[in-house]
Amino acid sequence: MSTITLDGASGFLVKAEKAKGGVLLLPTIYGVNKDARDYAAALAHLGLSTLIWDPFADEPEAKTPEAAIKRSASLRDGPSMDAASICIDFMMDELRLDSIGTLGFCLGGRYCLMLAAREERIGACASIYPTVHVPKLPHQEEDVLSRAAEIECPVLLVYPGQDHITSNDTFGQLQAQLQRRHAPTSILLYPHADHGFFHTEGVENEAATRQSAPQINAFLRACLG
Repeated sequence: MSTITLDGASGFLVKAEKAKGGVLLLPTIYGVNKDARDYAAALAHLGLSTLIWDPFADEPEAKTPEAAIKRSASLRDGPSMDAASICIDFMMDELRLDSIGTLGFCLGGRYCLMLAAREERIGACASIYPTVHVPKLPHQEEDVLSRAAEIECPVLLVYPGQDHITSNDTFGQLQAQLQRRHAPTSILLYPHADHGFFHTEGVENEAATRQSAPQINAFLRACLG
């Protein structure tokens, strides 16, 4: 495990031995925390080198939800996608990976959909309870719902039915846009789980985490070899 500093982006890398495929992990509003590092390590154990993009490399750690939300409002879609593309450059050029997927949780779930719409180099997109506000927040420039139809790679969308951020109606619109495409779309719906269930206690959340994690990992491995 190592910290990576690039020209225009920073991240945390977990390399897998003899990996041919890799994952760019786009984290929650808490950034490169223990949860993100643990998931990256798990993917590397499965043979996928994983780079966590750090959207808050030059900012202090957010120790409360309020601080994390306030910090995330400083992010802009354009520069964030530019930084993610720089990470992909590094993974292909320096790590010499043949295939790259993107995995995102919450904030990162929205970003990985936007990145897959922008980047033809993305071979798989796993978006886990993406944070999608309708209408967009003031600091957001891109309409994820319309961009989703432009994604050319397979997409796995994981959604909790009790999501208090991305409404059921918004989820329905996102699902419809994804299913307009020619590329495969897989939907995992957990009706009684909450937004952020990977990191939130509760019987339904724990069940959703236990059931979805192997399917997310299998999706990425199947698409990325």
